[in-house]
Amino acid sequence: MADDPSDRLFERARAVIPGGIPGIRAPGNFVPGAYPLWLAGGRRGHVTDLAGRDYVDLLLGYGPVVLGHGEPAVDTAAARRAAEGFCLNLPGPLMVQLAERLVSLVPSAEQALFFKTGSDATSAAVRLARAHTGRRRVLRCGYHGWHDWCLADDPGVPPAVSADVTPFRYNDADQLAALLDEPGAPAAAIILTPVGHDFDRQIEPPAPDFLPRVRALADAAGAVLVFDEIRTGFRLELGGAQARYGVTPDLTALGKAMANGYPITALVGCRTVMAAAQQTFISSTYFPNAMEMAAALATLDLLAGERVLERIRRRGERLAEGLAGLVRDAGLPVTLSPYPEMPFVHFDPALAADQPARRDRFYAALAAAGVFAHPRHHGFLCWRHDDADVDRVLTAAAGAAATLG
Repeated sequence: MADDPSDRLFERARAVIPGGIPGIRAPGNFVPGAYPLWLAGGRRGHVTDLAGRDYVDLLLGYGPVVLGHGEPAVDTAAARRAAEGFCLNLPGPLMVQLAERLVSLVPSAEQALFFKTGSDATSAAVRLARAHTGRRRVLRCGYHGWHDWCLADDPGVPPAVSADVTPFRYNDADQLAALLDEPGAPAAAIILTPVGHDFDRQIEPPAPDFLPRVRALADAAGAVLVFDEIRTGFRLELGGAQARYGVTPDLTALGKAMANGYPITALVGCRTVMAAAQQTFISSTYFPNAMEMAAALATLDLLAGERVLERIRRRGERLAEGLAGLVRDAGLPVTLSPYPEMPFVHFDPALAADQPARRDRFYAALAAAGVFAHPRHHGFLCWRHDDADVDRVLTAAAGAAATLG
């Protein structure tokens, strides 16, 4: 944004932080010049930039904020625990309580381990699968974090680290079967996102026979089946995508919506595979931190007690219906998310020429109208979004569509 007061802060940041703002939040991942570089705060379903501009937040920290920014019950629980001491030499009772809660909610969960990030949880899943099976090869589908094992060919990643990791296409069980049949090392693990949600692609639901067949192929191969539900856990259903689609993996990585933004993730799974945590080293300085566990328990209480996901789905259905009408009337060459909980207007390059420019104009107009949505990443809704927020998004989307006419 021209003359944005955050520009000077960005120049300061570039002097002391690589790129100024690293990773997925770097300005180049949005529409440069159209989005704020920094945010000052958030309340309910909104965020505010350093100039005081208000936005309906459809990214929600890339998904963790399932209730709303500054949710009082969650923040109070976390603050109370922090005041009592939360980074202690040994775990406290909250770790057991949270593990019991996850076991009661998630079909695959018989035991749980706790971490800070999704990359921690998925990497622990791979290590446990290898320790359990005595094998090395991993077949993966989807994004599973930034650790070396799942970033083949990235600068700084030794080729040997990912040599035993082979990607396969989402919804292509035939390709997976062929990979499992290849001579050589048998698979230790098959890890995938049960819902396809790659960057800069529309969200893809599983074909009716895909997840059941993956389960059967894993069983036949003696491989550990891992669902990466960092995004879908506690958002599609309280029990995750596995509860919605009725297919239970051996291990599940959970995070994001589990604690409404507090940094905690979990790896849960069947007792026989989780036992491998006693054979290999799995640990972290901060894994027993009680403040985040208090936040997670309070979040899960609200998710269950207030039927939060049902309310999010209903609001998402209203937004999806409005967007579908707008897209139809304007003749926009886009696709819409099949999941109302995770809205996304995607400018598929297969549908029209010059899609990146169309996409940037559309999303820049949304940002100018006070809607913070990512141009290449699906969005999220939270409990505290209301009908006025949906109306504001639809009005902004209509205006953005008009810029493409």
